[in-house]
Amino acid sequence: MAGAAVVSSFLQILFEKLAVAALDEYRSLRNVKKEFQCLFSTLSSIQDLLEDAEEKQLKDKPVRRWLVKLKDVAVDIDDLLDKHTAAVQRSKLMVQKTKVRRHLSYHFFNRVFLDYKLAHNIKDINERLDKISRERDVLGLQVLNNGTSRLEIEEKPQTSSLVDGSRVFGREQDKENIVKLLLATGDGFSNPFNVAILPIVGMGGLGKTTLTQLVYNDHRVKEHFQLRMWLCVSENFDERKLTRETLEYTQSDYTNTNTNTTNLNLLQEDLFHKLKGKRFLLVLDDVWNENREKWSRYYVALAAGDRGSKILVTTRNENVGLIMGGLRPYYLKQLSDENCWSLFRSCAFVNGNSSGHPKLEEIGKEIVKKLKGLPLAAKTLGSLLYSKLDEDDWKNILRSEIWELPTDQNNIMPALRLSYKHLPPHVKQCFAFCAVFHKDYVFGRDDLVQMWMALGFVQPQGRKRMEDVGYSYFDELVSRSFFHAHKGNYVMHDAIHDLAQSISIDECVRLGDKLQSNTTDKALHSSFSCSHSMHTSFEPFYRFKRLRTLLLLQGYKSRTGLIPDDLFSRLKFLRVLVLNRRDIDKVPNSIDNLHQLRYLGLSGTGIKMLPSSISRLYNLQTLRLKHCNELSYLPRGITGLINLRHMEANSLLISEIAGIGKLTCLQNLGEFIVRQRMGFHITELKDMTQLRGHLCISDLQNVISGEEARKAKLHTKELLTSLELVWSAGNRVASSEECIPEEVLRCLEPQREIRELSVKGYSGFHFPDWLGSSSLSSLHTIHLSNCKNCKFLPPLGQLPFLRYLDIGGMDSVTHIGKEFLGVKGFPSLIELVIEDMPCLEEWAIAQGGVFPCITEIQVRDCPELRELPQLPPTLTKLTVSEAGVSCLPQLKSPTSSSLATAALSSMFIHDCPNLTSLRNGLLSQELSSLTELTIANCEELVSLPMYLFKPLVSLKNLHIYNCPKLTCSYQEATGLLPASLEDLRISSCSVELINPMLKCLGSLTTLRHLKISDCSELNYFPEETRLPDMLKLLVLSNCANLLCLPPLLHVSALETLVIWHCPLVMLPVDGLPAELQELHINGCPVLKNLLEQDDGREWAKIARAPKTKIDCR
Repeated sequence: MAGAAVVSSFLQILFEKLAVAALDEYRSLRNVKKEFQCLFSTLSSIQDLLEDAEEKQLKDKPVRRWLVKLKDVAVDIDDLLDKHTAAVQRSKLMVQKTKVRRHLSYHFFNRVFLDYKLAHNIKDINERLDKISRERDVLGLQVLNNGTSRLEIEEKPQTSSLVDGSRVFGREQDKENIVKLLLATGDGFSNPFNVAILPIVGMGGLGKTTLTQLVYNDHRVKEHFQLRMWLCVSENFDERKLTRETLEYTQSDYTNTNTNTTNLNLLQEDLFHKLKGKRFLLVLDDVWNENREKWSRYYVALAAGDRGSKILVTTRNENVGLIMGGLRPYYLKQLSDENCWSLFRSCAFVNGNSSGHPKLEEIGKEIVKKLKGLPLAAKTLGSLLYSKLDEDDWKNILRSEIWELPTDQNNIMPALRLSYKHLPPHVKQCFAFCAVFHKDYVFGRDDLVQMWMALGFVQPQGRKRMEDVGYSYFDELVSRSFFHAHKGNYVMHDAIHDLAQSISIDECVRLGDKLQSNTTDKALHSSFSCSHSMHTSFEPFYRFKRLRTLLLLQGYKSRTGLIPDDLFSRLKFLRVLVLNRRDIDKVPNSIDNLHQLRYLGLSGTGIKMLPSSISRLYNLQTLRLKHCNELSYLPRGITGLINLRHMEANSLLISEIAGIGKLTCLQNLGEFIVRQRMGFHITELKDMTQLRGHLCISDLQNVISGEEARKAKLHTKELLTSLELVWSAGNRVASSEECIPEEVLRCLEPQREIRELSVKGYSGFHFPDWLGSSSLSSLHTIHLSNCKNCKFLPPLGQLPFLRYLDIGGMDSVTHIGKEFLGVKGFPSLIELVIEDMPCLEEWAIAQGGVFPCITEIQVRDCPELRELPQLPPTLTKLTVSEAGVSCLPQLKSPTSSSLATAALSSMFIHDCPNLTSLRNGLLSQELSSLTELTIANCEELVSLPMYLFKPLVSLKNLHIYNCPKLTCSYQEATGLLPASLEDLRISSCSVELINPMLKCLGSLTTLRHLKISDCSELNYFPEETRLPDMLKLLVLSNCANLLCLPPLLHVSALETLVIWHCPLVMLPVDGLPAELQELHINGCPVLKNLLEQDDGREWAKIARAPKTKIDCR
């Protein structure tokens, strides 16, 4: 196909860019205006023919060749204009740098010469275009009227509701899931409307229609719905036609109603009355429509259906379901290799029986692995090989790509190509470019969008940032199932990759495999990948004179030689250059020949320095230097990269760039270290208005005044979402009269939409008014740390949407009171952390509606804090560690009807030396939601809760560590532990606590894990001890005087037994349960000696455990 399928989309984008944007730029030039007007006129007339040409080129070779010739001219125009723009830009920069009269004169005459040369070249191009334009009559190309294309008129084969279920594999669970959704009614189905819409979304060929047929014919579905209707919608969403076909289903004999009328109103009124009060199921198969108005006109009659009616929609585009107002889509996944093989086998072998052909079966399974769970591909290839017994036929299919299969027998590509046809024109070129990457390549969203930008695929949309426009392109491809999420990145199914290859042949060429054969020299994008040890040579790329993309990708085993000095003079049109090879240690000075280079990726290379000539790459937008561990500095002139938008490198490298403020287009800085040297003052940030995301400004003690801080203009950085302001450790102010830090912080007020703010090491005595101002309405996270001179916290409770607050290292704060709460009292706060507050003595929370949303509070390292305030009932997690509290706090009683009981589910109490009793406070209240309780290192703790732990009816995990004075009487033992307990761990506690707990274990039927450690007083388990039958893990560790284990034979669920450093212990007399899977014994000399005795009696007790380790052997 010579890549002609992508030509028209390329031209549509490129023509618009050249004919509009370029015309605006050059219309004032004396020698160029006339030629550009002629160019614009010719391009416009040709562009009107593109839709017709695109539809004809698949079957008409002359049209295809005509499109390729057009693209050649368009590429030449693009290169010409880019070259001219770069030359003018270099001339301007030379004048700006020197500002000498001689250079001003040179620039004037040079510009005249360049304009004349441009006009001459465009004149030649106009002659070529005129010749191409005259060929349209011979080819029969015409302008399609009223925006109607053959794509909308041509009908696809209709689908029906009938299905052969014996040929469907691996969709049983999907079928059950969807049937369950269809049958759900009332409270079990969260939908406010009578008629609910459920979209089934997936890439072409995944089996959406087949699955829907199975669901449609399920006996439960037939019984549940009074009326079932199946419509094949396809590409042309004609609401009148759909209404008529739906109406036909409502007639039992299909003859009683005249559906031939063209009056949509009459049809809709009739359908409305026919559906009223009926619970129906309507299947709309293969929907492409994204016009909400069309859908609304059709749906208005369907809304008459009775509650519980459903509309099941199959589509490749999740946006289709969104415009319908559907429920959350059901995303259909690929088949497993096993199920895919079953389908393939049923199509490839007579009666689906492959047992008589073991060799073909082996090859067939390899074919199936390549298909990656695509049912249509399995069915197509299986049918293609049906009854063929020649191994060579099967091997040919194995070695072939899907797009290489015979056209008359390949229904995979047409199905996928339909998805491509429905892409917006500007996205088509972006998708086709992905063919330059090898299969299974993991795409990063940012990385790919920046490459699209570098290649000019991303077109401006008003004031919208180019990256955001590119992201919308990418999201379009994701929503239409061209990409799938994968571990934070994205991958492309092999069949979709084959589609990209089929439409970009000769434009995207991958070297290192068979795709390098039979390619033309006109490739625009090329890559080299290999998974084995071989030499990477640059010479094969020399043939592609017009190359715009050169990627060295997969090949960590490959050996790469020196980059030839002439590479960049030969490939001078490169826009994207990626050299990901660790053995590349030098970049030639000749890289400045790449005047159009916009994306340079050197991540993971061994380069030790960048050539100074890199500073003359004035068009460079992206520079990636991640994991360049040998690179110790960047060239001084790197600030000359005036169009640089993205720089990814070690933060130390970036922090050493003097005068970084000249990079006014830079969007990501990460950290700016203020120094007193020229080029490192905070004023460098003044003109960097494009900074976005996170910015850390450190060493702020080097800012000499508030006025200097003001010049950084942080309030104008509208795209920053996270700001970190850091003064270095050891920065101290002797008295409140030294107010420079206060002036600096006051003048570093961020923009109003900031979402996260950190202030660290601030040495002022007061916080500025803006910190806590309700005008910072988007602020949701604040970190204040090591602000050691501040005695009072700012009124952060004023912030309407603050959700996370972390305060620490505030050495001078002794009191937290109403000044902290402000008037609003933290209306949105979810998590509060107070830590490292050595002088904090009092924390008061006013009565009333403060902290209405709080779910987690952590209080750490506050040794002088004797009491915590009453806590809100919304709290779900509480941590108190290294605090001076003598008793636990209390929860306020729930006041909301939606919160009948306290929500607290997790509580951790650590290292509280003054805590003596649990009888008062939280554990004396009703905590029916508490599932996790840990008490550790409270060495003065004596008393358990008044009603022990039994009232904690939801408690699953109870851990008590190093509370040596905590006791419980035997009389209390029966009410000690709740029946819900699943995990019990006791360490460094007295037998007065351990033995009563052991005594009541028999009643804990849900206990699964038990660990007892560091209990030297434990000699024997009490006689009453009976471990739960369902216990799975038992750990006994560092019990120096324990002599014998409790009876275990009845513990039938026990899987793992661990005995560590119990020197005197012996196994139970009656042995171990037969179900034991793992036994670990270490540091138990008595037990080890018994196991090694000749009579083998002790060894017989453990012999059945599959995994046994003694002293780590």
